[in-house]
Amino acid sequence: MKLVTFQSLEALKSLMDKGYLECDEKYIDLQKSKPTYQWVLEKMNQMLDNKHNVKYPIWCWVKCYNNICPPKHKGEPVEGFDVKITFRKSRDDVFITDFRRYSFLLSNAYIPNSLKDREEFDKKLKDKNITSDELKAFVRKDKYNSHRTDKEFLQICDEIRNSFDRCITTNSDILQGCVWRIDLENIEKIEFLTDKNYRYGSLNYIRSNGRRMNWKDDFYKKLK
Repeated sequence: MKLVTFQSLEALKSLMDKGYLECDEKYIDLQKSKPTYQWVLEKMNQMLDNKHNVKYPIWCWVKCYNNICPPKHKGEPVEGFDVKITFRKSRDDVFITDFRRYSFLLSNAYIPNSLKDREEFDKKLKDKNITSDELKAFVRKDKYNSHRTDKEFLQICDEIRNSFDRCITTNSDILQGCVWRIDLENIEKIEFLTDKNYRYGSLNYIRSNGRRMNWKDDFYKKLK
């Protein structure tokens, strides 16, 4: 399958020097992302062969509306997105998740499978006096100094974590992927992104209305 990843010039040099590219841990903000990465790593190691014992994955685009990756648009470029690499991998080597649903992981929010399911879970949170900020504090140590540790709260967090499996799907028009490694032989095309007037490879930007897209709300609108 054809995939696209956006990488830095340093990553490209590593790819050329070694003949393969793996994720460099120093570029991951683990203070912000560690709980989410733990879930991704757990699922990837269950579902994909990690024959090189790679520690962290490389993110890529699988599908974005009618294309593979987001189209370029006017704006500030994403730092570290210096090259666009198009490559191919076997489907068995790609961990695919829904881009919208993944937003729920970042704030420790429950992924419902229907409007009724959402309403029932929201009622459960209300009955237990658990707020969205308290749930977010559980996974965002970069923003919160502490979080609740009572049994009732932790049970809800476990229920939320179990819902994250709904993120693993190909039934979406926006799909992202993770791979353990990109070998030089996988590469189909390398494009240098030299125009600094454009933003490449990102859907998280300020729209014409002055706001960023709320991907959770976008997902809720699709529930039945």
